[in-house]
Amino acid sequence: MDAQKLIAVEVWFTGGMLAITMLAAGVLGLPFSLPRGDRAAFVGVHYLYPLAGVALWGGFALFGQREHAAKTFLIALPCYALVLLCHFNLKLWSPHINPLLWDEFYWQTDQAMRPVVDLFLTMRAAMAPVVPLDSNFYMIAFIAMFYGSFCVHALTSARDFRTLFLAALLFQGTGALAYLVTPALGPFLYESGIEPPASAAQQSMLGAYHDNVAGGAHWIAEHGASHLTVGLAAMPSLHTGGSFLFLLFAWRYARMLVPLYALLFVFISIDAVASRWHYLVDLPVGMMLAAGCAWAAERLNPPVASGDQAAAGHAASFGAGMLAAVRGRLARS
Repeated sequence: MDAQKLIAVEVWFTGGMLAITMLAAGVLGLPFSLPRGDRAAFVGVHYLYPLAGVALWGGFALFGQREHAAKTFLIALPCYALVLLCHFNLKLWSPHINPLLWDEFYWQTDQAMRPVVDLFLTMRAAMAPVVPLDSNFYMIAFIAMFYGSFCVHALTSARDFRTLFLAALLFQGTGALAYLVTPALGPFLYESGIEPPASAAQQSMLGAYHDNVAGGAHWIAEHGASHLTVGLAAMPSLHTGGSFLFLLFAWRYARMLVPLYALLFVFISIDAVASRWHYLVDLPVGMMLAAGCAWAAERLNPPVASGDQAAAGHAASFGAGMLAAVRGRLARS
């Protein structure tokens, strides 16, 4: 698949997400919010700065042999930003799109697997001397994987960067839609997690959730811009799924990242449960979604066709032959 076809996939997917979001807004009478103030910065640190950091590489690529990858970047940033806006708006609208919560069911699954939940709590407590319970390493670890993945893959392979971007784009879009299927707020409804700052944030977000439910479109119109990223959604765990996606791409294309990424993935998975942001079952669902998006991205952006590789090989052989002929002529003269 050539670059133009891939760009069409990116644009079509982004357009589809915009259409779904605008349809929901029109049918339910919900205003579309843009991030404002500290919330805008929050979105930037989370998702946009890593891609913006790759802009420097993209500028150099415009003048080098990776001009196609640079073009991919120029379409990547606006598409990713638009999908993220759709993602956060759909998440904020979740109680109005599907008000049926599945928390009681997921809590019962947690109780059925209680020994595993308790193991995660014990493991997180054991990590406290290295990663304090009042730190925000859960988010820092995820951001580090985001930065590292996009930058390393951008610098090592144009095709790998393009595939990773497409997988991440699909993951953010389908993840927002997955939130709406069997929505849940999180196990913190039933018990507090092991990290005090996370517990405080959960209660604050729960208050905003209740205000959102009670106020509806009027509350969203007034507070949506400043509360765009406070929507609660436990199923699936996109932080666990996202870190698994980055680990998967590291395993395939950048093995030097695997030891660090494996540790960060394990920490994020444990902390997601121990902080009580997520039920245990949220984790494998997020990972399966990530694996599906990686599978789709690989097929939407396959490696260079064998015909192109053969042509490149013929060109190289022709060049080598010409060089040998020149050297022979010089030797005879």
